[in-house]
Amino acid sequence: MSSIAEIEEEKKTYQEQFDIVLGQLRDDPDNVELKALKDELNSFIDLLNEQIAELKPAQAPKPAPKEPSPPPQPEKWSRENHPAFKKAAPAEEEKQAPINYQVNDTILAKWVSGDKAFYPARITSITGSSTDPIYTVKFKTYDNTETLRSRDIRPVSNKRKADGTPTTSAPATPPAPGLVSSAGATVYPEAKKAAEQDGEAKPPKAKKIKAKKELEKNKNKWQEFSAKSKFGKNQKKDSMFRTPDGVHGRVGFTGSGQAMRKDPTRSRHVYQMNDELD
Repeated sequence: MSSIAEIEEEKKTYQEQFDIVLGQLRDDPDNVELKALKDELNSFIDLLNEQIAELKPAQAPKPAPKEPSPPPQPEKWSRENHPAFKKAAPAEEEKQAPINYQVNDTILAKWVSGDKAFYPARITSITGSSTDPIYTVKFKTYDNTETLRSRDIRPVSNKRKADGTPTTSAPATPPAPGLVSSAGATVYPEAKKAAEQDGEAKPPKAKKIKAKKELEKNKNKWQEFSAKSKFGKNQKKDSMFRTPDGVHGRVGFTGSGQAMRKDPTRSRHVYQMNDELD
């Protein structure tokens, strides 16, 4: 079964169509089709009104008004009314002191002639009285100028400047010269522990040892090379004209395939008579 809300929505649709048909009939009152459509829509709307009336519950009769009960008698003594248990009235909140702005201060100003939002601006001049000053501000983003009251100006938060300028902390004051502290040096436990570990076990210097080994190796190679070169200089090469080591050695060609010739034996010549006659 349809609910009342659904029927109301359907009725609204038919009513809109009925209004359109009425507007068209004003322009063309003799149109038969429009007249038939008007009657049909009117009957639909009446039918929907009947359904809505059936679904609405009958109004219940109003209950008879009850006689007012007599007011309770006030207690002779109550904890709430006793002065000893009454809470002290809260002190009035102190009114916030007005902020005194200066020329060239960066503030958040209300764009009264625009979208009524607050934007970063700079105070260019201050007029009016001290109790009700009038500020002339210039917006940084839009380059517009506004004349505002105190209620239309807000201070920039200290956490973050609206104009992007970082807040600089005051420099630390240097200690007075000539003062000597008698307290002992402060040693942090982590730094002390790290220093003890470094002192107990120092890693071996591998690079230095490796360099020494390379130096010794190159030195030995150089000594071997120099010994070979000296030995080569002292050693004599065999010559093709060499002579034997013996006293009776003679010079000859080596590798000729013939043995070394022997010297003829020397003998004394004996002169004979027959030789002289001849």
